[in-house]
Amino acid sequence: MSQWIDWDVALTTAKALTPAGPGLSPGEAARIVADLREAADLGLAKAERISGLRASGPAEVLVVDRAGWAKAVSQNFAAMMPDLPHSPPTVPVIAGAELGAVLSFLATRVLGQFDPYSGSRLLLNAPTITQIRGEMNLNAKDFYLWIATHEQTHRLQFEVAHWIPGVMRESLASIFSEANGKTRTMAEIGERMKALRSEVGELTAIMSVLEGHAMAVMNDVHDIATIKTIRQRFAARGQNRGALATWIGKLLGMDAKARQYERGEKFVRHIVGQIGYEGFNRIFEARENFPTAGELDNPAQWVARMA
Repeated sequence: MSQWIDWDVALTTAKALTPAGPGLSPGEAARIVADLREAADLGLAKAERISGLRASGPAEVLVVDRAGWAKAVSQNFAAMMPDLPHSPPTVPVIAGAELGAVLSFLATRVLGQFDPYSGSRLLLNAPTITQIRGEMNLNAKDFYLWIATHEQTHRLQFEVAHWIPGVMRESLASIFSEANGKTRTMAEIGERMKALRSEVGELTAIMSVLEGHAMAVMNDVHDIATIKTIRQRFAARGQNRGALATWIGKLLGMDAKARQYERGEKFVRHIVGQIGYEGFNRIFEARENFPTAGELDNPAQWVARMA
């Protein structure tokens, strides 16, 4: 069995292309790590209180540099990718180099990630969090808590809806099986995916709801003193998608659908506004409770179906 992507090549490429991040003294770095770990604990409490979901057990918190982040995220992505029996031998190397470039981009833009595939672990990308906080001149502890609440919400989603990781992997297996042996680049894979509307559509809906829900919860932490400033400046920055969402989008040629995550938050806001987070949480009970593509744009239809 083999995979489309040579992850050793991807990781080597990512490390070669990714800048180290802001220069910090050992004391400054240690303080940031401690503050991020504290924010992770508090962020879980905030996410549980607001969402009404509950963690099922402990999760590892990894505060990493960009090289460590690229390694951990590549392990996550590799674990969710399907094994394919007939990949041409040149494809994994080509795809590995391409995805390494994607990882290097993500390492300088994405702040955190929850990994349900290679162990229940929360990743916080300390150099990028530090750099973006400085660029936007934000209160450090408020920003750390805001980010941690978002990522801990993803943790709660995956822990409560145990079926989601399997469905996402199943969808990718269907997508890549269709392309197996017929393509040599990620761009070609993206072109082939356009015909697979059901698989891509379900994956898009799942990612839209998960990201939209996490964004809604993080923005409902009203006791963060500077949350309005954080929201305004982060929205202006225009990079709100998480690592998994961005990676899947690039992998499947779905960058044109960047607005799907805004759709997800609008969907969540409509549902929560009508029936609260407790009512919304029915969505995590079963695969069939997730919205169709049509319901994502018309949340009243989902409410009617669930009534």
